[in-house]
Amino acid sequence: MLFLQKDWSEVFPIEKKSQEHTYKTTNETLIFGPDRICNYFGTVIGSFSGGGIPETDVYSWQITSPSGEVEFDRTGGFQAISFTFSDVGIYQVKLEILRGGISIGSELKEVELVPSPDILLEENNFLCAGESLDLVALNPESPEFEEYQFEWLDEDNNVIGDQNTISISTPGFFSVRFFLLDSEGNLECETTISTEVLDTGAFSILSDKSEICPTELISFSSDPPISGDWFFEKIGDPGKFFFTSGEEITINPNSALNGEGDYLVYFELTDPNNPNCKIETSRPFTFNPEPQIEFVSAESADGCSGTDGKLFIRALTPIDLLTVEGLGFSELDILEGEIVEIPNLKSGAYSIFGQLGNCFNTLTAIVPLNNPPDQLEFEIVDEIGETCTDEGKLEGSFTVKLENTGTNGGYRLFNERGALIIESSLPGTDEFTLTVPGGNYFFELFDESLCNLPQSEKIEIESLNLVSYTSPTFLSICDEFELTPQTSQNLEFTLTYPDGSEEIQQSGQSFTILEEGTYTLVGRIPGQSVICPVRREIQVEKVEPVTFEPVLISEDCFGNRTFEANIFGRDPATVDFFWFDENEDLVGTGQFLNPVSTGTYKLDVQPSNSTACSNDPIPFEVREPVLSVDISLTTTKLCEFGPEAIVNLETTFPDEVTDIRWRRFNEAGEIVELPQFNDLNEIQTREGGTYEVAVFRFIPGISVEECELGRATVQLDLTPDKVAFDIPSELTICERFELIPDTNQELDFFITSPSGSISEISTGESIVLDQTGVYTFLAFDQNSPTPFCPEQKEILVSRVQPVVYEPVLVEEFCDGSSLYSAELQNYSAEDVVFFWRDNTGNLLGQDQTLPITNPGSYFLEVQPAESTPCEISPIVFEIAEPVLSVDVSLTSEPFCPDASSALVTVQSDFEQITTIEWWFTDPDGNQRQLNDLTNEREISASLEGTYEVRVFNNIPCLLGREEILILRSQDEVRPDVDSVYQICPRLEIAPEINPGNFAGYEWYFEGQLVSTSPTYKPLQIGNFDLIVTSLEGCTYSASFETEEECELRVQFPTAITPQDNQKPFLIYTNYLVDELELWIFNQWGELIFHCKNDQLITEESTCLWDGTYRGEKIPNGAYSIRINLVNYEKNINKTQLGSLMVID
Repeated sequence: MLFLQKDWSEVFPIEKKSQEHTYKTTNETLIFGPDRICNYFGTVIGSFSGGGIPETDVYSWQITSPSGEVEFDRTGGFQAISFTFSDVGIYQVKLEILRGGISIGSELKEVELVPSPDILLEENNFLCAGESLDLVALNPESPEFEEYQFEWLDEDNNVIGDQNTISISTPGFFSVRFFLLDSEGNLECETTISTEVLDTGAFSILSDKSEICPTELISFSSDPPISGDWFFEKIGDPGKFFFTSGEEITINPNSALNGEGDYLVYFELTDPNNPNCKIETSRPFTFNPEPQIEFVSAESADGCSGTDGKLFIRALTPIDLLTVEGLGFSELDILEGEIVEIPNLKSGAYSIFGQLGNCFNTLTAIVPLNNPPDQLEFEIVDEIGETCTDEGKLEGSFTVKLENTGTNGGYRLFNERGALIIESSLPGTDEFTLTVPGGNYFFELFDESLCNLPQSEKIEIESLNLVSYTSPTFLSICDEFELTPQTSQNLEFTLTYPDGSEEIQQSGQSFTILEEGTYTLVGRIPGQSVICPVRREIQVEKVEPVTFEPVLISEDCFGNRTFEANIFGRDPATVDFFWFDENEDLVGTGQFLNPVSTGTYKLDVQPSNSTACSNDPIPFEVREPVLSVDISLTTTKLCEFGPEAIVNLETTFPDEVTDIRWRRFNEAGEIVELPQFNDLNEIQTREGGTYEVAVFRFIPGISVEECELGRATVQLDLTPDKVAFDIPSELTICERFELIPDTNQELDFFITSPSGSISEISTGESIVLDQTGVYTFLAFDQNSPTPFCPEQKEILVSRVQPVVYEPVLVEEFCDGSSLYSAELQNYSAEDVVFFWRDNTGNLLGQDQTLPITNPGSYFLEVQPAESTPCEISPIVFEIAEPVLSVDVSLTSEPFCPDASSALVTVQSDFEQITTIEWWFTDPDGNQRQLNDLTNEREISASLEGTYEVRVFNNIPCLLGREEILILRSQDEVRPDVDSVYQICPRLEIAPEINPGNFAGYEWYFEGQLVSTSPTYKPLQIGNFDLIVTSLEGCTYSASFETEEECELRVQFPTAITPQDNQKPFLIYTNYLVDELELWIFNQWGELIFHCKNDQLITEESTCLWDGTYRGEKIPNGAYSIRINLVNYEKNINKTQLGSLMVID
């Protein structure tokens, strides 16, 4: 069948099909769920499920409230639902099940929402020793109380009762399960509650301390932890007073208690179900006063080392322990008003510590020094109090004047509470000034021997008050900030900006802060110096406005949505969120919002701990949630041969639909899922049946789950009427045939060839058939609209294939003629016709073979014998001019005396040659074929004689032959060189070596080619090789080495015997000497022999002398020799002297 893509709505108009539901009733139960639901907490969720087959069925649920209002109405593929019940009374739950758009059953079920019983069991109950306790689960006045059943369990899950009330005599954990039974005995409204029965004797109070000072806090808690009432009672006062309720408390004794003393803290708890059993436990603690002591008098110490000084201290409160810092003195249990004497003291300032309980207090006391040494005498002068400045106050000061400037030692300054303020070495001047805050101080001086001289009187530095105001030390602003210092005084404020500019405002007025940086604020009362100004720094940081936008991040199927304030990576802890609903009411301050209404909301996000930025809130729309949509399905006709029927889907709120799923119910009621149509609003199909579509909403990243918005069905049936046309059912062709379908209607034909290609023609037009197989003709009415469906018919085409052939050379002959044959691949010879033609078109033959004697172009055409000619072109083939002979030549290398063979090479037109034969004839005339050298173009001739080559073509015909005579060379000439040569590289002196007359020369030094000249002058020390090529082409080699000799040398004997042929006077020179001249003198200086030679031969003797002078032997004795040596090339002259002994 043929499927085409086309807008068929123009051909087949869309028809609206309505759907009618037939409601059926059945005795089978369709709704499964409770008959009764208990409302214990205001609302309760009830769950129901339906029968049927969830994979195929559609469920239509409806729930009506006791008032008759439909509160739930949903249709979809959900077999189970959950509903929140809130109104006490009878609800109606209705379910209709549809399969393939047809109702297969419905049911109505009544569900009663029962109000919650009145639960009396408390979370905690109390049991007093020796008593029992009645635990009651429900108020007997509760609705339907008589129908409830009970089951009590102890902490080991043992059943201990089955009534509303149970008697308990031991503490522990207990639970009760109560429930109702429906008509079939199933549990309903099942609930379990628990309680802990506590033993009142097991309670206690825990605390972190048992004594407390005025500057400390104390905490109490109940054990076990439980909320109750807390009381305090001061021992000696009538009654106790209530403090607060809870599990634990922490108090400040100065504000919570009635002065110092001994106290009891009480924890009390009463069980309303057992008012006679009351928890009451207590714990004692003491609120100690701060110990108070005062200085009474002092007795001076006599001298620096004297220890007879005394202090007298009065206890203003009881004192548990009195000690002196740095001494071993201590006094216990001092009564109020008692005076304590502290004896054996050296002069100086002392810190006195008083302890009462765990509370402490200190003061400073002075032991004066009688008869102080002169070097410690001093005077306190110029006691100056604190003074005001423009921005605050200066500390006060006093001056110490020393009587003796040479004093070495130090000083100490104590405050009146005994704290050491300053300890330092003396500055080395006769007076110095100390700067201190306002207050009372004691001063003492000491020398290197630790002799202490205190100032007996207090040093009083007047203290000044500061103005009072508050201002932030740090500001984080966005755009600007109005700074208003807070004060109850009439102050003038000066604000210094980061750029140094100043602004003055009065109390209650504001400064505008725009820039970040460090600001300085000074508050003062103008025109007076009693109350000093206060200067404060304010660090201003400017923060960027928050970039934000509201984003919907979550939405479920019931309209619940979550919006997020997207702050683009900024830390949520650093910003504040403000969500406003459609009424401009603030409804959220977190990063996320779950709106409960619809309309235009707004979001504002501001930096935390900063002034608000001026950006406007961003509005966004919270739309009414779309929980369902209306669905409309329309279809075109369904035809057997197409076009495919179009099913079109339209919905309300199309933008809400994100997913679409289709399925089909066939006649057997089976469901066929159609995933290929997922998410399509329009589908095309060739299958009849009931089509169902379900639409869903799912937004990735937002939707919590896929929500069904609705579903609908439509019935699609086959239309029988078709267009009319005729074509043959079978047709045989050779290669192609033009066919015109027979019809009297105006049709469009879509023809599918066996290869699958589609052609389109209209009535009266032809189609070329050129493939073997079935052609499918699908015809459509050109008129629109039309009552006819397309018709489809087929033609089986048998096709005779063209002959696959080629001309093939069968045989060639040595006279140049050949025999050709037509080689067939897909036919036998009897089923075809042969046509051989020359280049003029003349028919030469119709047999399968054809002899050809002339070169040229020829044509072969082969057609099927029982078919019209196929549209083919004859095959052209060329007969080339035959090659009957070729030129052949032989060349040979010389057969050198030392060579084992000579290379013989044949030259010819090898493109024409198929076979090469080699033959050998020895000097005796014996001939043989060299079979192992067949088809070789080069051979090695190792024997003297005649070598012949014969060449053949592929027929094989002899095309040519050639001979060559090979004889071994008789040349005996070899290179003539010495084995060693003396040279002088630095003087560039060396012999010119001439090895002889050859055709080529190659001189190598240490393996590297250095020259190709006939002669060579070596100037390097080492080994040389010479390779020469003879005129016949043979190569010969020789080697020599060079030795360095750069001195002109001569050798001669040191003694001779005159006229002794065995011991003559001979002189030798080396190769550097070109000319030699010799003089021999007797002892009187007379020349007796002279020789000069400029034709010297290296290492051959010259200047032969027999030891005679003028024919007579010379007498025995010593003779002087002088030799001159000359080198012509480098113009070197050398003279050598020597002596010669003549012995006869």
